[in-house]
Amino acid sequence: MDFRLWSGPNNGATYDDLLRSAQLAETLGYSGYFLADHLSPFVGDGLPGPTDVWTTLAGLARETSRIRLGPLVTSATFRHPGQLAIVVAQVDAMSGGRVDFGIGAGYFEAEHRAYGIPFPPAGERFDRLEESLEAMTGLWQTPAGQRYRFAGAHVHIDVSDAPPVPLQQPWPPIIVGGTGRKRTPAIAARYADEFNLQTTRRRAPVPEDWLKTRDVAAQIERVRTAAEAAGRDPGAITFSMSAAIGVGRTSAEAADRLDARHYGDQTFDGAAFHGSPAEVVDAFGPYVDMGIDRVYVRAPIRVEALADNFELLAAEVARQLV
Repeated sequence: MDFRLWSGPNNGATYDDLLRSAQLAETLGYSGYFLADHLSPFVGDGLPGPTDVWTTLAGLARETSRIRLGPLVTSATFRHPGQLAIVVAQVDAMSGGRVDFGIGAGYFEAEHRAYGIPFPPAGERFDRLEESLEAMTGLWQTPAGQRYRFAGAHVHIDVSDAPPVPLQQPWPPIIVGGTGRKRTPAIAARYADEFNLQTTRRRAPVPEDWLKTRDVAAQIERVRTAAEAAGRDPGAITFSMSAAIGVGRTSAEAADRLDARHYGDQTFDGAAFHGSPAEVVDAFGPYVDMGIDRVYVRAPIRVEALADNFELLAAEVARQLV
């Protein structure tokens, strides 16, 4: 399994907070450092305010050297795909080709209303996501000197000058995900290099209302089946999950490292594991068997606050799951 760190700076963060965390993640040997793309806090007053994910990633691209960077995930409602294609290509070049491009349809209505961003119905948001991916990948593979036109129901592009060119060719790895049974697998089959899976029910009425193993496995199978129908090798798609992980030498220490106070009192709606290194390795066994081979580990804004946890996770868990 490949382990990356993931954080949600919308609850309040400075660029310096995120820079120190990204550099520590790189030092500890994690393969990636990813950020949620949200504008409003989920808990608290959000001070000192949110950070724009692509502005932050551009800075991190110049101040790290190995670790992969990206959003998990950017909302297609936040930026026009033509402009976003330029931004992603530029940050990819600034990083030396270390960007993964996570994108989704968007779901948090309150932040759209707060910042004056239209929030259409779910069907239209998925239309916009699909059109955005078609338009952006079309721009990225248009040779210099050639015109690119795209006319969808919601997205229109007509570029006759130099198109944006990512350093990674034909474009940075694309991450999509979700639990939808039809459109989500179809979009992933066409565009995704990675599919990020939910392993618990979002905003469950109980702390851990786990999706049954067969439900997670069924979504993996839907994506693989859709990929085959689209003429793609299903083995080319990486499957990933998000998790909060507390590792300790004692049960109390491991449990404490998942306490909400370390995360600004925000609860986590994904899978959560805690225990000794050996116990956490065992907990990942069923997910490995299902074909999940990448984990985004929830991290606080200031990773150094739980440095012992993430150092132990990298040294004694991640290395056993390679």
